[in-house]
Amino acid sequence: MIRTGMLMLVLLPCFASAADNIRVLSAGEETGCTWLAQEQCSTEARLAAEECLNWHQTQAVAAGADALLMGDSEESRRKKPSLTGMKTVVATKVSADYYRCAAAAATAETVVKGAEGWSTVEKRLLVLESLKAKGLISAEEYQAKRQDILKDL
Repeated sequence: MIRTGMLMLVLLPCFASAADNIRVLSAGEETGCTWLAQEQCSTEARLAAEECLNWHQTQAVAAGADALLMGDSEESRRKKPSLTGMKTVVATKVSADYYRCAAAAATAETVVKGAEGWSTVEKRLLVLESLKAKGLISAEEYQAKRQDILKDL
C-alpha cells in the first residue's frame, strides 16, 4: 500500500507538466485534427471553469491528445442543509472534445514539401492550412487569407 501511494506521488508531477502542454482550441481550429474522445467534468467548486479546464487537460493527456476544445457548460442549483440554515449548491458540468493535432500539422507540412508541380495557389493554400493546424494563425486570419488567395484564381 505504501508503494502505491509513493508511485502516485511520483506520477502526479508528470501528468501536471504534460497537462500544461495541452493546447486549448477555439471553435473552428479543430479542423484538420483527429478527434479522440469527449468527456464531461462535474464539479461543485466556486471556480468551476478553472477546475474543469485543469481536469480536462489531465484527461486529454491520458487520452493521448495534444489539444482540447471546451464545450458547453451547464449549471444546476439545489438547496442543501447547513449549520446556518439552507445553502444553495451550484453544480457545474463542462464538456470538452479531445484532439490530436500534431499529426495533422505534420501531414500538412509533408504535403506542402512534396507539392512539386502544383500551382502556386495550391501551395499557398496548403501552407496556410499548415499554419492554422499548428495554431500559428487564428480561424479568422485563416479565412481572410484564404479568400485573398482564392481571388488570385
